Amino acid sequence: MKRFRRHGQESHRDRLKQELFQFNKTVEHGFPHQPSALGYCPSLQLLAIGTRSGAIKLYGAPGVEFMGLHDENAAVTQVHFLPHQVELVTLLDDNSLHMWTLRAHNGISELLEIGRFTLTGPPGAPPSVTRVTAVLAHSSGELLLLGTEGGHVFIVEVPGFRELEERNVSLDQVASSVPDDYIGRRNLEHVEALQENPVNPNQVVIGYGRGLMVVWDLERQCSIQHIPATQQLESVWWTEGGGCILSSHSDGSYCRWTVGEEDVNDEEEKSDIPYGHFPCKAISKIIQLPTAEG
Repeated sequence: MKRFRRHGQESHRDRLKQELFQFNKTVEHGFPHQPSALGYCPSLQLLAIGTRSGAIKLYGAPGVEFMGLHDENAAVTQVHFLPHQVELVTLLDDNSLHMWTLRAHNGISELLEIGRFTLTGPPGAPPSVTRVTAVLAHSSGELLLLGTEGGHVFIVEVPGFRELEERNVSLDQVASSVPDDYIGRRNLEHVEALQENPVNPNQVVIGYGRGLMVVWDLERQCSIQHIPATQQLESVWWTEGGGCILSSHSDGSYCRWTVGEEDVNDEEEKSDIPYGHFPCKAISKIIQLPTAEG
């Protein structure tokens, strides 16, 4: 004969099971779930990983691990360390920027959020004007360069997140310094990459989605060289000596460009397609590091 329990009525065994086997999350350790962004600080040897759920994890020596969580339920898209400081900036997919630092509290170090910022454009401007697509933490540790979907570069002072409007680089400024025949062929599109000259902190290269790269002088606020690449740009790297710029592209090629006072009018000095002249996946990141032999 079957016995039926009334709805909502629990047996003593069920209640005891909930009391004895209820789990509470107390600590999280190891590689995070759903990583979406990565940053590394070579001087401090710290690795930061952001996730799609808005978490940020910081790893140091074996056993050293910190975790923070953004209040916003948004994915972390970029992580950048401020040079020679235990501070980092995260960019979320809701276009907000957040600054984090390690601080001691009651004898224990914690990863704490100390500031947040969202770019605001002029009244009536489309969202693309301030939609951040590239971030550069300047070597001074006092500036952030923010490239946007609209092709502009905004310069922000940190840690206070104060926009330096007089130093911003507008798309019109860049377009006026580029030959008309290049502008006529293609739109510059969004800012894909920003890199600082390792031997001259006043110079940065601004890489646009369609391939154009412009070497910009932050102090004189003018363009000193333009590099008219023809392939969709994926990544840019300024070599250690400051004499060359490397670029990788959507067709699987990478190029080497000489940096000088004059514009590059010919094709790239050295171009290579490592996987042959066939349709290939894009090279999404390019970095050149020195060896022990130089």
